[in-house]
Parts: sequence; structure tokens; C-alpha cells
Amino acid sequence: MSLQRFTQRLERMDTDILIIGSGGSGLRAAIAATEQGAKVIVVAKELLRDAHTGWAMGGLNVAMKAPATPQMHFKDTIDGGWFINNYKLVKIFSEEMPERIHDLEQYGVKFDRLPDGSYFTWAGGKHSAPLNLCAGDYTGREMMQGLLAEIDRLAIPYLEYHYVTKLIKQSGRVVGAFLIDMKTGEYKFVQAKATIVATGGGGHMYQINTNAPSNTGEGYAWALDVGAELVDMEMIQFHPTGMAYPPEKRGKLVTEKVRGGGISKGLLKNKLGERFMERYQPDRLELAGRDEVTRAIFQEIQEGRGTNHGAVYLDITHWEDGEAERIVPDVFAEHMEIGVDIRKQMMEITPSMHHMMGGFVINEWGETNIAGLYAVGEVTASIHGANRLGGNSLAEGQVFGRRAGMHAAAYSKNAQTAYIAQQALDAEVSRIEAFLQRKAGAQASAILQEIKAIMWNKVGIIRDAEKLMLAQRELKKLQDEAHSLCAEDKSQVQSCLEIQDMLKTAEVIILAALQRQESRGAHYRSDYPQLDPAWERNIRVYKDQEGKLVTKVVSPVKE
Repeated sequence: MSLQRFTQRLERMDTDILIIGSGGSGLRAAIAATEQGAKVIVVAKELLRDAHTGWAMGGLNVAMKAPATPQMHFKDTIDGGWFINNYKLVKIFSEEMPERIHDLEQYGVKFDRLPDGSYFTWAGGKHSAPLNLCAGDYTGREMMQGLLAEIDRLAIPYLEYHYVTKLIKQSGRVVGAFLIDMKTGEYKFVQAKATIVATGGGGHMYQINTNAPSNTGEGYAWALDVGAELVDMEMIQFHPTGMAYPPEKRGKLVTEKVRGGGISKGLLKNKLGERFMERYQPDRLELAGRDEVTRAIFQEIQEGRGTNHGAVYLDITHWEDGEAERIVPDVFAEHMEIGVDIRKQMMEITPSMHHMMGGFVINEWGETNIAGLYAVGEVTASIHGANRLGGNSLAEGQVFGRRAGMHAAAYSKNAQTAYIAQQALDAEVSRIEAFLQRKAGAQASAILQEIKAIMWNKVGIIRDAEKLMLAQRELKKLQDEAHSLCAEDKSQVQSCLEIQDMLKTAEVIILAALQRQESRGAHYRSDYPQLDPAWERNIRVYKDQEGKLVTKVVSPVKE
């Protein structure tokens, strides 16, 4: 049965650096490593150009012109993260970001400028100065075009529609990864002196999310499986403004630029027409932190002041003529498709899971605690702390993608090529084939829907111990069910593998959320509603020698 779906051929490939993920951070790492003379292979589970970075609407935070300075960028990021960021990494980030903008421009990326030729920048939520540099409301797409052009110019090889099933570790270091070519069904082992994980987040664990379908969170599970540490996994960002309807568009991002990028600002109103942010954040109003705005919207809806679609209104009908089409053309077009002219009608929006602040523990070069293993982008932690500022994600990937690529290239020059016994690879083939050999069993699609419901309803915007412990029990049942997952073809095999990794990631999120008995940033506990200074700390999670999850609480890196 299985041979009709996968070939028995196992191809071995060899490279200096394997980069898993083709978003902004992964591509920037590939460029940097190649420029240092390393041999690189980029692996994408979809088309290279379809990475989640291309979905990003907002811009990149950077101190490109007065009054913004790197010091202000640093302070805003620390304040926005509620002081549990890694200060050392944030300092590097804020200081190096201007030069990374020049890199992108060399690749052909065009940012918005004013008539006098200077950059157009705007202040997003919790920004003390205009830090956000963008390209319309399609910055991610513009960035990807430039990065892909540079990938082509440098002739960097890549594998599209290849799914990584696991990282391969030998003698204490990661030496590559096992892949399935989802088009041909062939198995591949890419042996690498250094591996960079750039797999993005795990938004599809949640019912309502802004993420690309490829964001299923397997990178976090890989970290645990090879002994790497994760941190801040309880910190899940919900963007305040996702589309509320129609159902097929529910959760789709409505950029923060709607609230901060115009001459006038977008206003949030409930069904009574009240500008409700005046009650919650009278100083910053609609441009408070994403965590604060999200909870305000959620409370308005929960208390019956939302619309029939479970939403509130976002109003830009007071903007000047032509401003909507010029400043947020994608948002304008998206709403016109559903018959809503945002120049004359208010948008209906609802919170949507957007970003994972937690992830791999890394140093300033993207190194993890496992030799030969690097990580960059959303799959890492420490820059954002308890809440990410809009504009810091695209930017972070450029700074640390470059750094990881450079360091991995230097590391690979001295690393020895490891020999992996065929037996180890055969064991992975057997694990994959088992899904196809089962005549009956659990269905990945059904378990996925249950995960989404558990995470949205019990590990969402407002949490408490009762809901979290119930989520823990329900997740354990799903983990037991997942042992009997079955598949009829190779696409279903990928779904089975994604589900098993998603369950591992969800377990860590719940574990950390239960342990943090306070409210900080995106983590809000109704049973512990206050910020607790004693919890100005980070929760790290890893597996012990017996494979059990272990947590340790540590102080943030502040120098």
C-alpha cells in the first residue's frame, strides 16, 4: 500500500548549511552565508515565494530619521515587552537595523517616501516616535520580491514542496534533517555542518488567525526533540484587528497602519458608536499596545457591545479623499471584494491570533544550546518579551538572519562532516510509513479542529487555571489518539506529522501559561489579573533525559 505513495529511494545530499524555511529571516540567512562562501540549501514546504513573510502588511521598525533614534527603538521594544526581553539582543537589533534597510534597498525593495524624497515613517502602537517604515500595506510582499531576486542573483539552490520530518542529531550536535519530497514521494537526508531553523510560528493551532497555512509550529517541537531550550512560550499575540466576516476571511489581517498611518487615525467603536478605547487606554487610545487593545475589544464583545458578527467597528470614513487607496490599498481592495467601501462604511474587526513571542533560546548569533543548530525569525524568542511591537517581526528577521548566516558559515568551515548510519534513516522511514500502513485510525483533520478549539477557547486572550488545566487534559486525550493517526496518501502523511508536532507545541504553551501566575503583556490570567514584579522573569522549557518536559525560571538577560 505505502509503495504506491512513497518511493523506496532515499537520496543523500550534502551541504555546509541547511536552512529550513523560506521567509524573510531564512532567505536573509541564506544570502549572508552564501556571501561568506558557504554552500547553502534552502528548504521550503511550499513555493519559496509563498512563505508567511509575504502575508505581512505592516512595515519594519527602524530609526531611519529624526526624531526616531536607535535608543528610542530599544526603549519602546523593552517597554512593549514588559521588561522580560533579552536586552542584549534588543540593543543589537535596534542599532543594526538601519543598515539592514540599506541591504534591502540594494536588493530592490522600495519603501514609501514623501514628496521631498525622505522616508515616510509612522508611529504604531506603543511607539514613542515614528519608527515604522513600510511599502504601502504590502511590505512583506515587497520584501520577499527583493530577497528572492537576490537569491536568484546568487544562484542559491532551494528545494520547494519538501517537508522536513525531523532534525537529525548525532554525538551531541545537529547534522542535518530528514525530508520528504511531497511531489515525487522521495525521501531525502540533507547532511549539513550547520542547520538554521526559520520555520515561523504556529498560528494554525488557533481557530482564528492571521497566518499562512504553512505556519503549523513544527519548529518548536523539533527544538524539544533534539534537546534545545524554548522560552516565553506562554506569550501568544492576538492582533486586535482581523476581518470579522465573511467566514472564509475571518481572522485575515487588517494592518495596524489603519490605526496609525493616516493623517487622521482609524477609530475603534462598539455597536453603540462609542469610541471605547477612551475607557481602557485614555492616553494612547487605539495606539496602545496590541495586548491592551485586543483585551479591550474582547471585553466589548463579551459584554454585548459587539456587532452581530462578534466584532467591533474600525472607522476611517473621516479620512481625506484618496487616503485609503493610497495608504492601505490592500485593505481597501480586500473590503471592496466583499462589498464594503471603507471610505464610506466602517469595517468590522475581531481579534485574531497573530504571532508567537516565544521560541528557541538563542544568543546574538542565532546559536542555540545545541551544537550545529541555529534559529532565526518567529521561531525564536527574546526580542519581543511579553508583547511584540508591530513592525519588529519583519525587522528582527533581517538583523538576526544575517547574523546567523554569517556565524553558521564560519562554524561550518571548521565542522567535520558526520556519518549517519543507514539504520537511523531507516527508522525514520518506518515511522512515516506507519501512517500509510494503518487500515483505520484517527484522522488528522478531525484532531486539528479539536486543537484549534481547545487553544482558542481555553488558551486564548483571557486565561485561568481551570481552563488551562482542562485544556491540558483534553490535549492529553488527543495525544493518545494521535498514536493511531492514519493516512491514505502523502499529503495526509504531512498532516499527520504536523499534528503530532503541533500537539507537542501546544503542550508547552499550556505548561508555561499555567506556571506564570500573573498577567503580563499578551498573557492575561483572570485569576491573577495583576502584574507581579516577582515574575519579571522568563520560563524556559526543555526535555530531560527521560523525555519529560521540565521548566526553569530565569532572570532576563539585561546586559
